[in-house]
Amino acid sequence: MIIKLNNMSKTKFNGFEKYFIQTALKHAIEEAEKDVLAAEADGKRSIYAPGYFTLVGNEIIDKVNSMTLKKYQD
Repeated sequence: MIIKLNNMSKTKFNGFEKYFIQTALKHAIEEAEKDVLAAEADGKRSIYAPGYFTLVGNEIIDKVNSMTLKKYQD
């Protein structure tokens, strides 16, 4: 007899997983952008332009949304 312990999809995120990942990404984007701006303010040259992490991060957030079960997508 095989007992299935959970009904979680192995290929798509559920609502909680999507929320958790997107929240972590938004925080990481904010911190990375702050770091770039702080480096500029200190007269240092960053290899990343301001806005780079926002652009790339939003693309990742969109990808997470597309990899989420339809009923939980934005």
